[in-house]
Amino acid sequence: MGLKEVEARDAAALALLLAVMLALPSPLGYLAVFAAVVPYYKKITWATFSPSPLAAALLLYTTTFLVDYATVGIPTQRPPWLTAVVFAPLAEELVFRALAFALLPTPLSWVFSVVIFGVLHLDNPLLAALYGAALSLAYRGGGYFASSALHAFNNALWLYLAQCLHGCA
Repeated sequence: MGLKEVEARDAAALALLLAVMLALPSPLGYLAVFAAVVPYYKKITWATFSPSPLAAALLLYTTTFLVDYATVGIPTQRPPWLTAVVFAPLAEELVFRALAFALLPTPLSWVFSVVIFGVLHLDNPLLAALYGAALSLAYRGGGYFASSALHAFNNALWLYLAQCLHGCA
């Protein structure tokens, strides 16, 4: 099998995994991702350290958060903590960052990681795409653990703010 066939097969596998994650009810879709990633385990960058992309990720994340907070505000919907802070970040980072950068050619991996991630977050696709760019930079600078930690932090922060909207305890 040639390189183009391998890339096409990997892209199809990633698209199928995304479809399964979206089709199954939460958290089953996320759990399916954890099971499906096993064959790709060795291709994923789990941890690395490159300061420039990490610094850019933190700057972009902070800017995006402030714009989001100022223009959109605190969400009123509060998904379960376990789903929002554990399952969603871990599974979405596997699909949108770890597998995308491991399986797709570089330009396409950035499009998938940023644009598709943004489009699938219907509340505000543009801000979600900016968050996706920050998470992609975090992945490039620190690997899966860095992007997952930033994603989980973001979701936890927004859930905390939503909780405080209804009275902090």
